[in-house]
Amino acid sequence: MEALELMTPLKHEMLCVESYKLFRTVMTTVESDDWLWCPAGLLLIGAFKWHMKPPFVGDPAELVHFLRRCLLEQEKGLVQDEPIERIMLALGGASADELGEGLTRVDFAEPLFLNGICYALRKNAPYRLRRATVAFLRHLDSQLFDTNQTFCEEQVIALVSGWSISAKESWDKDLRRVTMEALVATLMGLLDSPFWRDRIPKERWDILRLITGLGGELPRSLYRCFNNPTIIPYLLEMRTRDPGSGVFSQWVAIMWMKYPDLSEEVKTQLRKTTKEIAGGPWKNDITTYLSLLDGEIERDRSRIGVHTPWSFEEDAVRLRTRHDTLVLGRQILAGIHKFPF
Repeated sequence: MEALELMTPLKHEMLCVESYKLFRTVMTTVESDDWLWCPAGLLLIGAFKWHMKPPFVGDPAELVHFLRRCLLEQEKGLVQDEPIERIMLALGGASADELGEGLTRVDFAEPLFLNGICYALRKNAPYRLRRATVAFLRHLDSQLFDTNQTFCEEQVIALVSGWSISAKESWDKDLRRVTMEALVATLMGLLDSPFWRDRIPKERWDILRLITGLGGELPRSLYRCFNNPTIIPYLLEMRTRDPGSGVFSQWVAIMWMKYPDLSEEVKTQLRKTTKEIAGGPWKNDITTYLSLLDGEIERDRSRIGVHTPWSFEEDAVRLRTRHDTLVLGRQILAGIHKFPF
């Protein structure tokens, strides 16, 4: 125990990897001896450190097992912020491919886990705990947002308000790729869901600005929104209630920039809506849409440029097809701008 305590603050990649291996080994026998939870906790802290390349997580079963134990202890009034923070750091920093199906085997909507997540996002929780939990939420889209399940009002308020405050602070202090992806994934999960979308805090629509910075790798929840024909009418109604809000205009701009990713139904809906914009008081927005679409086309050209012109690699073919669809979208938008009626 003394040796493990001395090692936990050391920042060495191989030490982190070996600590995680030993953590997983200890977790296979931890139920046989309650004392083993203590070294397991120290190994966890030694394995996952901020601003260091984390060990490959793989199947998260042992981490989830330890998380359940921490949450049960927390319900008894014992402070578990640090080990929960390291678990969230490990899971939130890992990609969906790395975790595989491991998280789908756990019901994170059950009260123990959902209440624990809400508590981790509480206003006076340590910043790093809240930041790590914000990142972890991107992996729970299918369990919390892409579902017909409803939740009690107390949980909903705690989750959304805690996420909103923590998301803003994470953005302001250190906006990295994982954080950007997590913020967009959660906002889009909320928007896609008829149950959650009315709960989106007005000030968190600013996350829409991060979508263009994600490049071609977009969260699954965003693709759902690109195929959801209820979103344009919802945001249009929101603008009617609050004419000063720029959310609707931002969303239409994003949809033109991501035109190849839209379903045919939503493409038709977008063209119709844009014609209505072009003939109304917001007609000047079309010029902005064209400018942003030009920027997206140029970015795709740059991505295509890294491949040889005759390349038949899957990525090259995909990019060329996408570019052609973007150019077509640009022609359609220019036509609407020139002949709005």
